[in-house]
Amino acid sequence: MTVLHLTTAEQVLWARVSQNLQGNWTVETETGTWRDSPDRRRMRMQLVKLQDPKLLAFMEKAKITQSADALALLLSETDLKGVMDADISELFFVLGPAAVGKLIELMLTTAKTAADIEGIAALTTIRRSLYAALVSTPH
Repeated sequence: MTVLHLTTAEQVLWARVSQNLQGNWTVETETGTWRDSPDRRRMRMQLVKLQDPKLLAFMEKAKITQSADALALLLSETDLKGVMDADISELFFVLGPAAVGKLIELMLTTAKTAADIEGIAALTTIRRSLYAALVSTPH
């Protein structure tokens, strides 16, 4: 994975990342759109079936959080090490592409290692998948 799918605003943040970290990464413009809402996110939260205690605690806090910015910040403070992939997939589906995008922005402003960039790349791929899944579902 050497491609970052970044929005125009994210590309501005990417330009501020050190040249050493930018390395051989290719940037493609993310064009996906999907209008989320707190109501839709709440509905997805009610449907989710998470198992991991860390994510269950996260969801309790997330239920009172309305904005994508606040969700991204909350997620950035949550340790996801050891969480099963199935739970991670469900979590990102619940959060939706807007919160994932805010997390990408946050990570772009704090990236210091190659692992940070790899994490951002993974998130851009996840967001792209969310756009595809959510656009294909009825509103």
